[in-house]
Amino acid sequence: MSCGMLAACGAPLDEAGAEVSSGEPISASKEASEALTAFCPPDAASTQRMKANLPPADGAPPRSTPAPDAFVNFQGRLYFSALGEAPGRTLWRSDGTSAGTVAVKTLAGLQSLTPAPSRLFFRAVDDAHGEEPWVSDGTTAGTRLLKDLTPGAEGSTLVDLATLGERLVFFRQVNGATPSSELWTSDGTSAGTVRVRTLPEVVPSSGTNFGGPVPADVLKLGGAVLFFTRDASGLALWRTDGTQAGTFRVKDVSTSGTGVSSTRVTGGWAFFYVVSANGAVAVWKSDGTKAGTQKLYTYGSTRAPLLLGVLGSSLYMTTTSASSQRISVRRIPLEGGSETSVVTLPNAYADQGAAYPYVTGISAVEGGTKLYFALTIGGERQAPRDAQLWVTDGTASGTTMLHRPLSRSDEYTSPIYAAADDLVFFSADAESTTGIEPWVTDGTPAGSRLLKDLVPGGDSSYPYGFLRVGSRVFMSTADIYDGGQVWATQLRTTCSP
Repeated sequence: MSCGMLAACGAPLDEAGAEVSSGEPISASKEASEALTAFCPPDAASTQRMKANLPPADGAPPRSTPAPDAFVNFQGRLYFSALGEAPGRTLWRSDGTSAGTVAVKTLAGLQSLTPAPSRLFFRAVDDAHGEEPWVSDGTTAGTRLLKDLTPGAEGSTLVDLATLGERLVFFRQVNGATPSSELWTSDGTSAGTVRVRTLPEVVPSSGTNFGGPVPADVLKLGGAVLFFTRDASGLALWRTDGTQAGTFRVKDVSTSGTGVSSTRVTGGWAFFYVVSANGAVAVWKSDGTKAGTQKLYTYGSTRAPLLLGVLGSSLYMTTTSASSQRISVRRIPLEGGSETSVVTLPNAYADQGAAYPYVTGISAVEGGTKLYFALTIGGERQAPRDAQLWVTDGTASGTTMLHRPLSRSDEYTSPIYAAADDLVFFSADAESTTGIEPWVTDGTPAGSRLLKDLVPGGDSSYPYGFLRVGSRVFMSTADIYDGGQVWATQLRTTCSP
């Protein structure tokens, strides 16, 4: 497999962790700038399985076959969690070649992979310590327990891991008559893993990641992490830079809120909404300061609202009418002004009983000109009636259905992933011709096509998610023959005639 024109290939590591040859890491800023590059959709020939001997499924159905997950880009290579030869989950790394896809270490409860420039943090469980924070330099010898915060086998309850430069910040939940949380920070050493302060109960936010191998982002903004707490006063927005002086309550956002949802950072702002006890939905933006934390709009009542993202100077979201059973794409100006409807999407089943539409996936690149979303229409029973991929540029004429059907299973939801502004990966069902397989689109209906039939014969590979690392897009699958697998496809900047 060739390296492509965007970045040098990462060098494979041997089993001891020694680098065989040097490769150029792909920086986060370079990844972001390349998201706006014009790419040609990849082809089937460049789409290959990374490792043929990941533990097989032994004929188990997809619902009981764990797919590789927790995909992250660490030092220009893919790291992920998957089943290993021993019980538990295994930390794997891949440079995009079969020889360079190797197991690092197997641990129970391996999750929340969180990369810093020179180290990878995560949560894991072992018999002696329970769940605690771990750290790795990407090698087996360099993967170790970071610190036993709760001495002994009891373990800790950790949430919202995030990195600020080389440092990790995270929260340890404390059970008791009055729930509380502890903010911790770490420089990657046991001695440098310290408690910053005790806080009211930290409320995990509901982000816009809908499953798949890529975890929902913590609200990182301007060198700090934003988070929410609940106490007697209600819900409040906080900010931390990992120090005592830089950790403070920014603003109260609700006295009766039941939770915080649809969190996302884009366009230099953090966005979220709070649902009050009476059903009202308040949409907020924040730059991490009290003055810059403002309520943009309040809906008296709406079903299943969801923030799509920012285009230009406006925030876009969807709302659903319970009476008409139709979704509307709506626009909220960031600097004030009237909230308006962009377009109401069709629902061919709206007059046929229970057929509520809802969004099951969102993707866009930072600074892009389009927002992509998966629209599913419910059925009278558990399985949906329909599932569709849509794109919007913020106008009615630029809001278009790209492909149908996506998966209509009640056990599997099609992921979508924008690798670039005009290059989106998703999974779809070719009406029993190929089963559910990876597809790709250039943002137009005519440019939406099957990437590759990974499991020929009408069976499905069930893609669970995608992540771009350098010039490759990695895919997580779980089929009934080979179980959880990782595939990769090569991006191109020069299209074939």
